[in-house]
Amino acid sequence: MKFRSVRIRRWSIILAAVVFMQCIIASLPSLPTVKAAALEFTDSLKASLEKTAEAAKGSAGTALIKQYNNLAVLHKKMEAQDTKTTSLRHSNEARLSTVRKQINSLDADKILKLDNQAKSARSKLQPLLDMHSSLNKQAAAVKSMKDKTLYKTLKQQADAMKPAIDLARLHIRNREAELKTAKNEKTKKAKEIRTILAEIDAVKIKLKTERSAISTKNKNLSTEWKNFKAALKNKDAGRASDTLNRLINLSNQLLAHKQNMYNLETKISDIIKRAAARLP
Repeated sequence: MKFRSVRIRRWSIILAAVVFMQCIIASLPSLPTVKAAALEFTDSLKASLEKTAEAAKGSAGTALIKQYNNLAVLHKKMEAQDTKTTSLRHSNEARLSTVRKQINSLDADKILKLDNQAKSARSKLQPLLDMHSSLNKQAAAVKSMKDKTLYKTLKQQADAMKPAIDLARLHIRNREAELKTAKNEKTKKAKEIRTILAEIDAVKIKLKTERSAISTKNKNLSTEWKNFKAALKNKDAGRASDTLNRLINLSNQLLAHKQNMYNLETKISDIIKRAAARLP
């Protein structure tokens, strides 16, 4: 019985550990999607290509080499385009972050100054307002007690303070009105700038479409690349040529999508510039 109890406790500990590890794993951030392997134009592949071209002989072999070279050029163009687009995207992200921070701190110094002025005005003049209020309350209390002399005295003192009280209230209202106006202006400016930045959302939808198309064509490219290497392995020049044609067509399409992505990132850059231009 004792042995059974020990076993139950042991399995309970193991189960708790498994549950804990599952919770830890679930809390970890998801890893980015693994990109399809790039086409590798290695020396060994080039040698295999040359052997296949020699076996084909004549113009077919020459054409095969030319197709391969054209594909290699396209691949370099795609890599260069990727580098260019990635650089612009990172620049856009950094500038967008800066603009958003500037929106949040828009007119911050001005508003802080006006807020301090409003608080200072209220703090300095509040004792005067409190004194006037106290005199009026005392006068009202004395009036109910039917002490006309004291009431008259208190009322005269309160009335004598009225011009100063009116000026004090006006001063406080003016400071608070200035603060409110500044805050409203900030809200209006921020809204206008954020409205411009909101145009980025539509561009991002188009970028997502381009990424999806690239992802699909990358898979097709990877499949055709395997077919090409298999054709070289079998020294099948005809099949190798057909796969190279498909690879070149896919690469041209991919390059077009990548150029579209760069153009869309350029649009985002222009939107950020327009938004930044509205900042002081």
